[in-house]
Amino acid sequence: MKKLSYILTLSAAALIINSCADSYLNQEPGGSSITEDQYKKMDNIIEGTVKGVYPLLYAYGGDHDSFGQRSIDMYGDLLCGDMAMKRAGYGWFQTDELGQTYERRATFWVYYYDIIRACNKGINMLETVGLPSLTFDADTMTYERLQHGMFYAELLTMRGWAYAGLSRYFVATDAAETDPCIPIYTEEDTRADTIIGAPRATVGDLYLRIEQDLLTAIQYFEVYDLFVERDNKIEANADVARIQLAYSYLNKGDYTNALKYAKEAIDKGEPSLLPFAEVLTTGFNNVEHKNWIWGQDVTVLSTTSLASFFGQCDIYSYSYASAGDVKGIDKNLYDAIQAWDIRKSWWNNYATSGIRGASTYAYAPDGKFYSAKSKEIQGDRDWLSDNVYMRWELAYLIAAEAAARGDNLTDAQNYLFAITDLRVIPTETTSYDTWKAGLTDKETLLAAIKHNWRVELWGEGYGLQTFRRYGENVTLGENHKRATKDITPTTARVFTFEIPTSEQYYNPFFRVTDDVKNLRVKN
Repeated sequence: MKKLSYILTLSAAALIINSCADSYLNQEPGGSSITEDQYKKMDNIIEGTVKGVYPLLYAYGGDHDSFGQRSIDMYGDLLCGDMAMKRAGYGWFQTDELGQTYERRATFWVYYYDIIRACNKGINMLETVGLPSLTFDADTMTYERLQHGMFYAELLTMRGWAYAGLSRYFVATDAAETDPCIPIYTEEDTRADTIIGAPRATVGDLYLRIEQDLLTAIQYFEVYDLFVERDNKIEANADVARIQLAYSYLNKGDYTNALKYAKEAIDKGEPSLLPFAEVLTTGFNNVEHKNWIWGQDVTVLSTTSLASFFGQCDIYSYSYASAGDVKGIDKNLYDAIQAWDIRKSWWNNYATSGIRGASTYAYAPDGKFYSAKSKEIQGDRDWLSDNVYMRWELAYLIAAEAAARGDNLTDAQNYLFAITDLRVIPTETTSYDTWKAGLTDKETLLAAIKHNWRVELWGEGYGLQTFRRYGENVTLGENHKRATKDITPTTARVFTFEIPTSEQYYNPFFRVTDDVKNLRVKN
């Protein structure tokens, strides 16, 4: 497939840290852009449009807490409390740590709808030249048309993924299928620039849109990825589509289909779980890790510097975390990690090193997310560590939880133990075997699966959905700024976002069809 540099990024105004604390962490994010006129003159505008969707995953949003998907991952993990901040001297992410979402709803809204609009634009172009069929004569099919089939699958996957993202934040966990939620825009709605809004769809329609997009994408991938090679891991593929579909079903409460598609991804893909020998050596900083399904290779052209996950969380990068705003694991969650579990060493190593002043970095993820360049505080000033969006452990946890909720405890154990068997310290096998032997009933097994969601995927954006899905109260540890340490997902409105005020006022369909009093999506 013809290579195309990811230059279709959003133009980023260079900003300096504008907080009320120290100002020496000044670094402008990088990136490049092209004009609309240059874009229209590209040799392969369809390919350029499809490739241009992916930079939205990591585009700099104008502030140092806005850098695409990995910043959204942080928002959710901080909001639910799995990620903790004891200090917020620079102000970034402070509202999320305090359990407030009012400044975030517009960020989430614009982020996902920008991706949806970009996908619709690409689908419009493909429809203009004619969508490839699922059945064709390979001997007469041109390579360009084969590419179009793959592009269609990618765009559907990304659109379905974006709608699924909106569903996780703007749809209450107890919403009925007939309840109104958010607008749905398809290619028909975005073909003309004159269309500036759409009415709210029902929850049932939203899930149907997600499922149709992802199911159709899987069909196209199964045909066209036989002929068109995936360029790199930032491009969506069948594994991404299947696992996202399974995750959407899990959050919806359809455990039969969640298990079906997670199992299908595992059976049809080439799953590779992080082996014990690499648990503490990867730094989760390289897209080439075999267990990464989907991720971004960060380069000097695409880095957003301080405005990045490692610029916020890695104490070995020149970062806010290294300057004192540590984003660490919740102390109570850390304390709950069993003695047999090597993953406990993902956190708090530097803080207990005995070095003077090291306690500043208590509970930092200095054994999970750390620079590949340096293991000295602020030693990395290049910010080239890669971004993870999905890895195979996600598929196994989806399968484990779906199986357990469907009373298939044997399969649930097998999928869970596939991960935990690779996390056992060799000298602690006896205590591990005792732990496994105690997971014989559904309630205990589900609790163990929940614990592994929170530990295995910490910092990867799954904490809030686990919190919402389980619906259980959580008591936070002492290393949080928020005053209230007991949080309840079923009563706290902040865990389901309200539709942004701008959408309420400027979407003409809302004003015409909706009672203003009912514009809020309630928890």
